[in-house]
Amino acid sequence: MSDVLQLAGYEPPDAYRKDTLRLMVRDAHTLYAYWEITDRKKWLASQHFQCDWSQLPKVLRLYDVTYITFNGHNANRVLDIELTPEAQDWYATGLGAGAVYMADLGVYTWERQFVPFLRSDPVRTPRDCPAGWGEPIVAVVPEASRSHSTSYIPPYDLEHFIPSR
Repeated sequence: MSDVLQLAGYEPPDAYRKDTLRLMVRDAHTLYAYWEITDRKKWLASQHFQCDWSQLPKVLRLYDVTYITFNGHNANRVLDIELTPEAQDWYATGLGAGAVYMADLGVYTWERQFVPFLRSDPVRTPRDCPAGWGEPIVAVVPEASRSHSTSYIPPYDLEHFIPSR
């Protein structure tokens, strides 16, 4: 009971002081992105571009990487979203259903060249229509459809079982 009382007054910190960019799926056509850039990375960018961090135009670049092995330059489609200076999160709308997306957070140089600082993990938007006849309702992961080699030995039922005392 004392653990519950201790957690009752807990509030999460305002910042975790870790460079991170995350994508979350809201629906079939919308992603939610949130990020944190550490003061050190902001300072390094300010030193490199010789201007204050707040003056650099921030950009969230979305990549459609559906059915490809992404190498940073071969996306099916690229969408740049220019952010407000104080933004720490953003909703990206009008995206394709059943697609895989990744994102970079970066800045434009004065010559409009994109310089990335953070990259997200990929996310898949759900489809926006019912599954067709014979299609799985949920996409099958590639590992589940591969046949196992003949040397595969399934674990015994009680392997690694430790009885309670």
